[in-house]
Amino acid sequence: MFNIVVAFRFLKEGRTQTALILFGITLGIAVQIFLNSLIVGLQDSLVAKIVGTAPHITASMPDLVPESAIPSESSRPTLARIVSNQGNVKPIRNWRPIVVQLARLGAFRVINPVARGAGFILQGEKSLPVTLQGFDPDPADTLYDLRGRMTAGRYDLGGNGILIGKDLAAKLRAGIGSTVRITVPSGAADIFPVAGIFDLGALPANEGWVIISLTRAQILYGLDQGLTEIELQVGDAFAAKRWAADLRASFPALKWLSWEDTNTEILAALQSQSSSSYTIQLFVLLSVTLGIASVLAVSVAQKQRQIGILKALGTRTRDVGRIFLIQGAALGFTGSLLGALAGWGLIGLFQSIPTAARFPIPVKPGAVALTVAIATLAGTLAAFAPARRAARLNPIEVIRNG
Repeated sequence: MFNIVVAFRFLKEGRTQTALILFGITLGIAVQIFLNSLIVGLQDSLVAKIVGTAPHITASMPDLVPESAIPSESSRPTLARIVSNQGNVKPIRNWRPIVVQLARLGAFRVINPVARGAGFILQGEKSLPVTLQGFDPDPADTLYDLRGRMTAGRYDLGGNGILIGKDLAAKLRAGIGSTVRITVPSGAADIFPVAGIFDLGALPANEGWVIISLTRAQILYGLDQGLTEIELQVGDAFAAKRWAADLRASFPALKWLSWEDTNTEILAALQSQSSSSYTIQLFVLLSVTLGIASVLAVSVAQKQRQIGILKALGTRTRDVGRIFLIQGAALGFTGSLLGALAGWGLIGLFQSIPTAARFPIPVKPGAVALTVAIATLAGTLAAFAPARRAARLNPIEVIRNG
């Protein structure tokens, strides 16, 4: 208790220095919390837009591996016969037991069976290339939020009804009830009425997707009740890669790809943002440490006489050192706590600016508490050198030269 009282008395006596260092710590921590929350919010917003209503993991049949046309010899080059399944996709035939096993894992928010392929949509003299999406209505709606994105008509894949994007509808000048002809590369074709028009917020989907029932797509592409893909969505998008690796081991006959495997550039950008956040935090903590160390070093020089008197009165050497350690911890804790409050204020001020980016900027209490704890620890560590110097002072010499 004595150490605490003396530590705060020293801080009070040097109130100008204390106020300046607290201001510096507060400003540094406020900027750190603001930028860290801004980066986290931006990452969450980007991830939500990229994979929020998209599959996190996709399963398909692997491409056929090229085989040797003649046996190879160690000293002679080998000729290879390239085999490709392009244009004739190998379907996932025994997919229902796989879906049942995936559902039993309980790790996937959505399990969406898909029969997908290329085709042409024709109305009058117009013929446009499209991608046919054969969906099971309920899981597809859960994944893509199709019901909430209908701009006309209804979300109904019964019978021969199809859904088309708003840009495709504009190009075809088609409306609800219009009939279109769809052909696929195999030559199969059929007439479909337009049951609904959707807006998925992405031009490639709005002008290139035609959604039909899973059964109709299987028949049109001759998949014999098979699938081209199984789409999965997990609770945590950043756990998709780990789950994809586990699924490769459990179902080696299928090719499992996570969104991280197919969006490497976006993932690299997100990782760069995280690295920049860590760099900012490191330099802020470094500046806090140096600021506290310099202030306490000056305090030791200014308080030499008082320290000498305390030691002459019987204060133990380690207790003298603890006085400055307590000051360092107090400065770090108080400054970081004020900085956390100021950081919240900066976030509120930023969000009130009309021209600011509109996305949620979360302030996680756990991250704030960790920042305060680290700043307090940094302040304590910064006080070690001044505390050691104070503890080594000779009271007789200090009082004599006082």
